[in-house]
Amino acid sequence: MKTRNHHILTIIAIAVILFTSIQSTIAGNPYTRGIGKYPGKVEEYKGPQLFRDSSYHNLALMHTAMASGSESYDLTAQLVTDGIKTTDMPSSIDVSINDSLLSLRDQAKTFDGNIHSYNTLTGEKTLIQYDWRNMSVHTDKLKFNAIAIYHPEKATKGFAIRVLASDDGKQWRQIGKVSSASLPGTATEQKLSSDPNKFEAKLLLPLREVDMTIPLVQGHYRLLRVELEMQGCAYWRIFENLFTDDETGMIPSYQFGSAWVSPRVARFGDKAETQWIYVDLGDKAEVQKIVLHWLQRPQEGKVQVSDDAKNWTDLLNLPAKGSLNEVLDCRGRGRYVRLLMTRVNQSRQYALSELEVWGRNGLTAQKAQVTKFTGNRVELDRNWELCRKGSDHWISATVPGTVLASYLNIGAVPDNTYSNNMRQISESYFNSNFYYRTRFTLGRKLDKQEHIYINLNGINWRSIVKINGKTVGRTDGAFIRGRFDITKMLAKGENEIFIEVVKNEHIGPVKEKNEFSTDLNGGVLGKDNPSFHASIGWDWITSTPGRDMGIWNHVFLSTDKGIHVSDPLLTTTLQLPDTLATLQPTVNLKNETGKKITRELTGWVGDIYFKKTVTLAPYEQKDASFLPQETPVLCNRTMRLWWPNGYGEPYLYDAGFAIDGDTVRYKAGIRQMEYRDLDTDVKLYINGKRFVPLGGNWGFSEINLNYRKREYDVALKYHRDMNMTMVRNWVGQIGDKEFFEACDRYGIMVWQDFWLANPWDGPNPTHEDMFMANADDVIRKIRQHPSIALYCGRNEGFPPQTLDALLAKSTKALHPQSGYIPSSADKGVSGHGPYRIMPSDTWYYNRQSGKLHSERGIPNVPSFESMSRMLAPEDMWPIGKGWGQHDFTMKGAPDAVTFLERMDTMFGKASNARQFIKWSQWINYDSHRSMYESEHKYRKGLLIWMTHPCWPSAIWQTYDYYFEPTSAYFSIKKACEPLHIQFNPLTKDIELVNIAGGKHTLSATAEYLDISGKVFAKDEIEVNTHDDETQQIMKVRPVASDSIDVWFLRLRLLESNKVVSENTYVESKQENNFKALHTMSHTSVDYTSDFSKNGNEWMGKIVITNNSSVPALMVRLNLKGNDGEQILPVIYSDNYFHLMPSESKTITIKWNNEDSRGCKPVMEVSGFNL
Repeated sequence: MKTRNHHILTIIAIAVILFTSIQSTIAGNPYTRGIGKYPGKVEEYKGPQLFRDSSYHNLALMHTAMASGSESYDLTAQLVTDGIKTTDMPSSIDVSINDSLLSLRDQAKTFDGNIHSYNTLTGEKTLIQYDWRNMSVHTDKLKFNAIAIYHPEKATKGFAIRVLASDDGKQWRQIGKVSSASLPGTATEQKLSSDPNKFEAKLLLPLREVDMTIPLVQGHYRLLRVELEMQGCAYWRIFENLFTDDETGMIPSYQFGSAWVSPRVARFGDKAETQWIYVDLGDKAEVQKIVLHWLQRPQEGKVQVSDDAKNWTDLLNLPAKGSLNEVLDCRGRGRYVRLLMTRVNQSRQYALSELEVWGRNGLTAQKAQVTKFTGNRVELDRNWELCRKGSDHWISATVPGTVLASYLNIGAVPDNTYSNNMRQISESYFNSNFYYRTRFTLGRKLDKQEHIYINLNGINWRSIVKINGKTVGRTDGAFIRGRFDITKMLAKGENEIFIEVVKNEHIGPVKEKNEFSTDLNGGVLGKDNPSFHASIGWDWITSTPGRDMGIWNHVFLSTDKGIHVSDPLLTTTLQLPDTLATLQPTVNLKNETGKKITRELTGWVGDIYFKKTVTLAPYEQKDASFLPQETPVLCNRTMRLWWPNGYGEPYLYDAGFAIDGDTVRYKAGIRQMEYRDLDTDVKLYINGKRFVPLGGNWGFSEINLNYRKREYDVALKYHRDMNMTMVRNWVGQIGDKEFFEACDRYGIMVWQDFWLANPWDGPNPTHEDMFMANADDVIRKIRQHPSIALYCGRNEGFPPQTLDALLAKSTKALHPQSGYIPSSADKGVSGHGPYRIMPSDTWYYNRQSGKLHSERGIPNVPSFESMSRMLAPEDMWPIGKGWGQHDFTMKGAPDAVTFLERMDTMFGKASNARQFIKWSQWINYDSHRSMYESEHKYRKGLLIWMTHPCWPSAIWQTYDYYFEPTSAYFSIKKACEPLHIQFNPLTKDIELVNIAGGKHTLSATAEYLDISGKVFAKDEIEVNTHDDETQQIMKVRPVASDSIDVWFLRLRLLESNKVVSENTYVESKQENNFKALHTMSHTSVDYTSDFSKNGNEWMGKIVITNNSSVPALMVRLNLKGNDGEQILPVIYSDNYFHLMPSESKTITIKWNNEDSRGCKPVMEVSGFNL
């Protein structure tokens, strides 16, 4: 016994030493966690550290498992290591049409809660069948919503709809029917193609809308069939076949069973009979025993180990006649353990509830410790545990973070941003409530008047909060804050905080992307808004298990003396055209006591101080304002104003309020906003100047909500560098204060949506009271930020009338001097795309609405390095399903066929991934430049779709998920510069655009160069310019197209012989046909580099010279470390540029030392013909 205890103590000591060593290494690491790993800063990462555990334990428990395939999105590999064992086969469903099984992505289309998705049934007699396995539905009616497209001359005998049930799939009995000698539903004036897939040009046929409820014999059914009979019917589109009150009663994701189930094998001997599943132990481990909990056992198989998941070594063969619960002794060593199954039993599939691998080593997450509360505030961002409701296995949690992020951070699920790993994670597992808990002690004695609070800045979706087993409050909705007085519930010694996070009511089914389609956007999750609606899946983000539920924002403990100060607001009135400012500071006060309180409230903005006495009734909450007429110190002050990017400095003052020891501090921007014609033609003015919104949409921050201050700072600094002035917080999906703080810092104004996707993409919210409680709280929270420019009720549509009225009222009352519009694409603004490559760049010039346009975009393919980070090697080429899974699909809004057609016109067909991506940068550059330059006709503003990617995407973005700027970044930077020269291909004018460049006298030149880079013509003109104007300053010369196929047009603006704007276009005899460039010789450029480091910032100066006789086209600089890996993020003064013979160009580069990995910088140069 003593020896055994000695060994245990030795093992514990080794584990402690290893853990301490890892912690010390991390604490002393000055570098970020790696490209694409978020949060990037070590100190901002709140997940547990992993250490090598040399004790004997189940190495597989809560470790990543991967499988060759799964029967459904629920029954995935993850479930064999979740610690939950079952002996029952889990629930699933097969949906078939006329005995043909639908693909997994189409199975739920008639019961997903989305009235726009559908299944198509062709023919006069047709049927759809639902086969639930290991579950049944209780029903007494069928809600049937469809359209019937028919040949009117043949449709003369009415219709019949029959509902049948079966116990065995062979014998069917009728449980409901509706029929008539008349046609079903109601006639419409609309017509559709007689070909449901529109592959061939055929007749246009009338349609009838059918919306009915069919009574059924009440019962529990496992097999149901709907038969449709209608003479003359070409096809039906069934939008809804609901046997239950809503989709939740029919979707198996609501019936959790913990088992991996393989796809069914059509017949014995099929190639699909070979399936595999493996577990990643995190590190090399000693494997001593395998325990398997089968539900459907293979007749043949083996256990294998590997160090790289590619090369496998057999460990043992599975017994030919083993039991469902097998214990297999073995000896092996490796990081990965795989079950290779080669022969199914009579069920024709494999099913495994749990895979246990017993041995030593592997990686384990650190356990939570007790937090000590000292001072007046402590962040509860460590030492949390997490458990799925119904389970007893607690894991180390990441707070703030989503539930899924906690599983990612302990290695329980694979990196869900890589390849198609997201679909290895179980939908049904995360469709559950989850418990969080942490412990703390008081490090000091509270004063008699002191109160202690738990503060919750954001929990998705609802939460119930308990202290020491007693409920103290709840939060409802993803964006509302909670603050609860826990003083009377505290115990001596340890206290436990226990939070039950309540899942969404309507998660909706997975949207699976493929080569052709990103599937329908959005869906039934909209009923639960405010939520992270985008997480259900859109054409730019994939469906995320758990829908980003969890404690996603900060949690902290705080104290005060019973009165709380929060949510400051500063409104400014300027004596225009003078800029003397009169200020009105406001702050929210709350009396947490049952007594009337009178106290002195003090405030400050910079070096201006003010105070007054306030009185609060018991438990009263109200705004308190310092009115200028009562506070002379606030009147007619000479202040530094806050300006948007390009208009001036976004100056921020230190400001705050204090009352009875409670203090709120913030950064205040002094600016006056004005709005004109919000209903007809939105115009924004700031500090008396008309403001031109140039920027783009953010659909989401990061797919796992892993952005922190560092990431927001990088992204918004990029926007500033691109000369952007506005971002749109699409459907209000970003709630982090760090986002708004970065916008304040860099002068980027915010168009703030509320949580209403367009009516097509999501239903109206079910809980309007909850919606407005969240809306009011968010307005209070963000009103302190000078970057808030505009509130918007709904994306591409109008809110329900009740919500529209309430939102307009709340924005006016809670955020004075702010503007509100109901729709992002109607009335005073325009929108609705397009989102694909247009036939000609002149298209944009022909279709300017003359209004602020909220969405327009094109696919933007990132670099080869970034594509290699997101796709498996086998998916890189040819373009196919892997690209589609990362949004580059041939159909839908991206319509990548148009991208390929443009490339064919420009250069021909690419022969490999590198060539395709290199040529793509040219399309990225030219098309994005055209979008912005065409906007300058009216200068009303353009927000492209999108500037920011939330996950590794191959389409809409300006920089990619890994923070590498694309070529579009640099063309946008050029097109949006405050003083700009451009070519209008529609009018053939050279234009001077002055957005906010001030008054200037300039010289403008236009040079025409042939394919060898020689100037064959030049024009020059002197021009005066003022703010906010676009001038046509000269015509472009016609070029003799019979003698030249491709030429260059180089435009320059000069002031005192200094270039202030330069813009180079490649023009061609046939529009966008640059194939003549293939005749150019390959060339090289010379460059010198000078790098220096000052503190955390590196600076680089690259002088690049073309000493050849051939133009160097689309020259790309690529900063790398001497380890061969890119250094990201990085700011280049320019990139993807053309360099003519004998020309030199100086490029400056900036990056942070923390992103360098400690490497020396190395510059790589490439280009179209380098």
